[in-house]
Formats: sequence, structure tokens, C-alpha cells
Amino acid sequence: MPHRHLLKQMPLAQWINAADLAQRTCLDQRTLDHHVHALIKDGVAIGCCKRRGYCLLEAVDFIDQGELIDMLKASPLLRPERLEVLDEVDSTNTRLLGWPELSGFHGRACVTEFQTAGRGRHGKRWHGARYRNVMLSLAWQWSGSFDLVTGLSLSIGLAVARVLSQWTGPGLQLKWPNDIMFSGGKLAGILIDVSPTGDGPLRVVVGLGVNVCNSPHLEQVVDQRVINLQDIAIRSMSRTQLTGELILAMALALDRFEKLGFAPDQVAWNQCDRFRGRTVLASIDGEVFEGEGYGVDSEGRYRIIDTSGNEQAVSAGEVKLSANPNQRFR
Repeated sequence: MPHRHLLKQMPLAQWINAADLAQRTCLDQRTLDHHVHALIKDGVAIGCCKRRGYCLLEAVDFIDQGELIDMLKASPLLRPERLEVLDEVDSTNTRLLGWPELSGFHGRACVTEFQTAGRGRHGKRWHGARYRNVMLSLAWQWSGSFDLVTGLSLSIGLAVARVLSQWTGPGLQLKWPNDIMFSGGKLAGILIDVSPTGDGPLRVVVGLGVNVCNSPHLEQVVDQRVINLQDIAIRSMSRTQLTGELILAMALALDRFEKLGFAPDQVAWNQCDRFRGRTVLASIDGEVFEGEGYGVDSEGRYRIIDTSGNEQAVSAGEVKLSANPNQRFR
């Protein structure tokens, strides 16, 4: 049974006894209680009382597929009929990568309210509460080589930051190669998957997760500071509107990147660079070195001035702030 249907039968800020809710949802009370506690575990604010029943403590902002389709019709790059909004999926990237028909792959978008096995970079898990965030993937088909994908996550990150800035105002930073930050906390993350199709075109899947309204315990799960868009927004939003704006911006960025590569975005990206002028640690193939962040080059590689004053270009691996981020090497 879709959790969405259950929640729509539960009144906001009013108690409903278990028998009445079970009748509304056509569930026996034991199954109903199981579903409700699963929703609570996933971050939905529901009150439970043996005597009074259940109560939806906060309004749930469902993503509206019909409204999304209307928004995507404005773009000639997208196929709105290839949009799906799922109540739950293991991973939106995994779902699109496994799409069986190549002819129906390009421009396909998968949006979900919850991921049971969301993926981040280097095999890390992506965690997010149910009905509280934006989790989506967009599929693209390229006729070029695998090397052309270098720098794509940076161009996508810049496009996403421009959309989010409509709600946050100034202050967003880009963390090489795939995170959008605000005030030192992670606001959004990007995951790029590329799959060759023999002699055919490349399958590119761009995954995006935006922290919109997570519960406070999330930081204990992900072991890093996160920040919610709702907490810093300068104007109101709906998750449907935000999702549509992000898909449209990502499609434009993919189309532009396929034609021009990353170079046109280099200057704008460096203006938002979280590491520039600060001391960082870079990890490449198990080796760690320290230096000063110097922005990205025209191919999207991160440049670091090492302790000897030499410039190093990082194309893969990990870059993070050091314990003494204000130390200088030049």
C-alpha cells in the first residue's frame, strides 16, 4: 500500500482512532500500525497514542506529478511523458541506469519521495527523510566519448546553485566536485553515473539530492553537517516547484555541456569555490598531500598549490579543508 494514500487519510492536527483509520485505508489495525511506525522511522511527523489513535503533526508537501509535467512541457529538451514520480525506490540513479529501452532513455526523469538505498559518491549512502526533500535523476544520451563527461558534475552543480539561490539569496558555495554548501553545511549533492552501450551512445544519469526539511537526527546518521533549505529560505516554496525548476536547469546544463564542455562555466564556478585560497587536504589513490586551493581549470580539474609552491591538478579523489584552513603556501 502506498504510504501517500495512508497519509492522505490521516487528518492534520486532529486525532483519528485506529479503527476509523483502518477502515479508511482498508487495512487491519496491526498492518496499519506497522505502516505508521515505518513512516515515523522515515521522518514523517505522526503522533501515536494507544487511547486516541494517530495524528498527523505536520502538513505533508507531496510532489505533484501533474504539476511537474506541466512545468516540463516548457522545455523542448525534455519529454514530460517520460517523467515518473515514485513514492519509494531503491535509487533513482540505479532505476534509470537499468532502463531496458535505449529509445526511451533520453530525457527521462525519475523523482522519488524516498530512497531505500540512495547512493552518493565513492559508494557512500545518501540519507533523506520521506516527503521532506528533493531526490531525482535525469537521463541523458550522448554520442561522444567517455572523456567528454569530465567536469559535468561541476556544470550541473553551478546550474543547481543558481536555482537554489532564488530561495537562499547569496552565500552558496560549491565544493569540488559535487556538493552545494551554505554556511559550512551540505545543502545538496550530485552523483554522475555513466554507462556505455557497446558501440552506441553513452548513457549518462545525473542524480541530485537536496536537503529541504530533514529532521535534526540526520546529522548523527550521515556524520557531517547538513543544512535544510527550509531553514535558510528567504521566500516560501513548494517541493513540486523546486523539483521542476531543478530538472529544467539540469536539462539546459546537460545540453550546453554536450556542445561546449565545462570551459564556459569555469569563471562562474571559481567565484563560488569553497576551497579557493584556503588550506586543503587532497587524497589521490591513497596518497594525501596538503596545499592551497586554487580553483578549477578549464577541464574541471581542481588545482592545488602544494607546500613546495608547485601547482597540482586533481581530476579524481577527495579534497577537503584541512584542520588549519587559513595557512598559506605562496
